[in-house]
Amino acid sequence: MNARRARVRALLGGARYAKLFAAARRRVEAAGAQARRATVAGLEPGERTALADLLGWGSLPVGPVRVDLEVLDAALLESAAGAGLAEVLEALGGPLRDLRADRDQALAAEDRAWAEAAARIAGRPDLSAWLAELRATGALRRAARGNQREGELLAQVVTVALKLPAPGVLLPVLASSCAGDPHALDPGEPLASLALRAAAAVAGWTQLPGTAAARRRLWSEVGVDCDPLSAQVLVLGLRLQGDMLLARHLREAAEAGEPRRVTLREAARSEIAVASGTPVFACENPAVVSAAADVHSGRCAALVCLEGVPSTAAMHLLGALAGTGASLRVHADFDWAGLRISALVAQATRAAPWRFGADDYRAALGGGRHGPALSGRPAPSPWDEGLAHAMAGAGVSVPEEQVIEHLLHDLAAT
Repeated sequence: MNARRARVRALLGGARYAKLFAAARRRVEAAGAQARRATVAGLEPGERTALADLLGWGSLPVGPVRVDLEVLDAALLESAAGAGLAEVLEALGGPLRDLRADRDQALAAEDRAWAEAAARIAGRPDLSAWLAELRATGALRRAARGNQREGELLAQVVTVALKLPAPGVLLPVLASSCAGDPHALDPGEPLASLALRAAAAVAGWTQLPGTAAARRRLWSEVGVDCDPLSAQVLVLGLRLQGDMLLARHLREAAEAGEPRRVTLREAARSEIAVASGTPVFACENPAVVSAAADVHSGRCAALVCLEGVPSTAAMHLLGALAGTGASLRVHADFDWAGLRISALVAQATRAAPWRFGADDYRAALGGGRHGPALSGRPAPSPWDEGLAHAMAGAGVSVPEEQVIEHLLHDLAAT
């Protein structure tokens, strides 16, 4: 066999036949057994002469030449090479590929990857439109840019999406856990653009962020912080023990009745301690903090504001407070997102509900059903199963601002 191939290469491997056999290979690989003709373009005079001699034509062809592959196969068998077209092509250029079969296999693998992705998000209706858009717009293919298998990238971004919201997580940590690379979600990376679309879907954004500040804000809304400085938590009346800089600043702010933002960098580099049993309240909305500062000033109990899905800074601070024996109590909006937020904090810190049970919800309704309609994916209320049932039955959400007088009453420091 090696001798036959060497003979074919010696007789037909010259430059005179290169364009002919390149065109024939492209056609055979693309169409397989269905290949009938190949078009050979750009032939020089010597190449035209060689083609005419091989096929037994009485005159030289002009312009692009359409070659009947069956005729070419027969001519090659009758030539000094004594080999058919397929054998000649493999001798000159290696094994023939079946590109049609490759395409079919690729399409089948693509369909399987999308089906697996759809199955993974089946319990997350908030992600269904996001996944459909990725496929319909070709966003996945553009993001892959040929340097990563699309199926692998799709599996990674679904993993990211299913973790959202991800309260108290830094972006590099999320990237490392989902893709094995702490920089995989950095701006410009293939996974980052797709994951931002998922974050927008979870947060309810209708447009993708166009600036670095907007990207940080979007990630923050799903609980992910880009760095220790952008991760912040709003507090009021928090009096830490000790003489470290943060403790002194927070005591001064508490005495003045002024809210204070604490970065993750500050919290992580400081000792977070209060006297065992100190009540620390957690709310969802800054409006509660503002009202408490106005009403109670320097006599407000310790209040931590989650501002939606808790930031890394908020979770670090609450966890540290719980670790020193603080008595944590958490409240949020009476909506599905609020239930999830409260459950996340309670699970991480063992915080107790703060006026956040079924009876509190019914009292907030005041016998009526006025207020924004509940929307989004329902959530459980493990601390009071009756709360989720009552909310589902009424179909009405109650924001914290609607019950703010009761919350302010509890925040009066004794």
